[in-house]
Amino acid sequence: MAMKTRNLIYIAAILSCTFACKDPLELDPTGWHSETVVYDSPEHMDLYVKSLYAVLYANADISAGYIFDDCVTDLVKESWYGTGGGTVNKFFYQSDIITPESNFRSNWGMYSYIRQINEFFFDYNYGYIKAIDPEIVKVRLAEARFLRAFAYQELVLRHGGVILRVREDHVDGPEDKAMARTPEQQCWDFIISEYEKAAADLPLSWSGTDYGRITKGAAIGMKARANLYAKRWQKAVDACDELFELNQYQLLAGSTYDDYYKIFTSFQNKELILPVLFAQSTGGATGKQHNFNSYFCPPGDGQPYNVSVGAAATPTEEYASRFDIKVGGTWQAFDWDNLASYGGKPFDNRDPRFYASILYNGAPWKGRTLEIYEDGLDGFMTYKSEGQDNQHKSTTGYLFRKFVSDDASMNYTSILSGQYWVEMRLAEIYLIRSEANARLEQWKKAYDDLNAIRGRAGLDEAPQKNNWDDYQKDLDKERVCELGLEGHRFFDLVRWGKAQEVLDGKRLHGVKATPVSGGFSYEVVECDTQDRHFPAKYNIWPIPYSELTTNKLCEQNAVWGGTWTD
Repeated sequence: MAMKTRNLIYIAAILSCTFACKDPLELDPTGWHSETVVYDSPEHMDLYVKSLYAVLYANADISAGYIFDDCVTDLVKESWYGTGGGTVNKFFYQSDIITPESNFRSNWGMYSYIRQINEFFFDYNYGYIKAIDPEIVKVRLAEARFLRAFAYQELVLRHGGVILRVREDHVDGPEDKAMARTPEQQCWDFIISEYEKAAADLPLSWSGTDYGRITKGAAIGMKARANLYAKRWQKAVDACDELFELNQYQLLAGSTYDDYYKIFTSFQNKELILPVLFAQSTGGATGKQHNFNSYFCPPGDGQPYNVSVGAAATPTEEYASRFDIKVGGTWQAFDWDNLASYGGKPFDNRDPRFYASILYNGAPWKGRTLEIYEDGLDGFMTYKSEGQDNQHKSTTGYLFRKFVSDDASMNYTSILSGQYWVEMRLAEIYLIRSEANARLEQWKKAYDDLNAIRGRAGLDEAPQKNNWDDYQKDLDKERVCELGLEGHRFFDLVRWGKAQEVLDGKRLHGVKATPVSGGFSYEVVECDTQDRHFPAKYNIWPIPYSELTTNKLCEQNAVWGGTWTD
């Protein structure tokens, strides 16, 4: 067999970095080496395994640029039409943006990561790794197994049943192109089984510079998510119970904005199950960073550096209004028609998660007060489909807070953002178990978990409902308020069968602030120029044309003109 090569940083970089790097997962491969180099020591093998974590970085919305999963929902409005995230507006306004030939929502590129992971399994089975301590190798194989399962999970969420290329004693070559799709439930069988195998060999935790690597809890937690998506309700409950029994995680205590925001700013906090780390997460100023701040921060942040930044997309009124307001000591649903009863102060006394997720006109920020109005420092513009590209102003009257760093040293040129992404945290596990128990008609258990999340935020308990439709409304609100902007909303709407109801034939809204004597007046405004459309076929994406032309056994999804039905 011809000797293969492996994606690994150059030896000089290995010797200078090894495990002294600020972030053990920040290494970007810059060269190629043979198996004799990759597996000549545990340290070199470890660096290769860390390169496989590219699967997580590829799915971390925080590093995805203008477009991420919640942009294609009712929670976020893209500000432009012809550039950047304008693709999303065209997606909702036009009927030809998604095709088998061109689909910005597809993630078929996961197969390149899957192949690299399969090569690692092949190397193990071929005997290349036999000189390294088997206990070390066992854990690294478990990490790879988790990452491959995660890659397939992300594929199945978007495309349904996919092609399972999972042999570990063989690396697919040109002769293996033709392979049929596996039905979706069988794909879930494989994914869940892989998480279980990974959990058996992964450690409970990692210490020091290894923090951020995949743990037993991450594998069990992701197994719970996969079972929920696969509609295996009892198994989802069982996986959640299994994770709680590890006694490794806890909801952060306290119900103020500052308490809640520690989830996203307190490195190594106990609520995190699977963080995706970037350089500044551990104090470094360079290395693997991202442009999230550049795209979504308050536009006034760029003024000291003479750069145009922020407001490429902004939270909608549909999102902001989900957060309750306290009136006379009682929490109630927010309603702009009741502004007088709020003393004309719509942004006072809101659910603390509001302040950790959304910035609003008048919000404190980096020692100043945000000016999200026409001619204000941070700006406001009525959305139009022409003549506004690259104008950094909010079209909704809101700006992002969650995941936006307030680091004063950030200058958007040499120092970008190192904010970590949260792929999974304990609050999601409570909500998974709640939903799965509701599907099993265990209503008290469902509301116990739902109210644990509300209670952490300092809210009143939601009264127990005993039917799915009423419960689902309560669940929907908590998943939006708790997990909004964390990449769950689109898949929630699709799996609940609610995507057409929420997204099709609708226009999104914002709130326009206008300075008046003694304060501001507010007006709810449309931030779409036409009705959005989201046809039923968008619940599953087409198989790319490139796959169909090279893989003659692969069938297209029926709703996209093919013959494949799961």
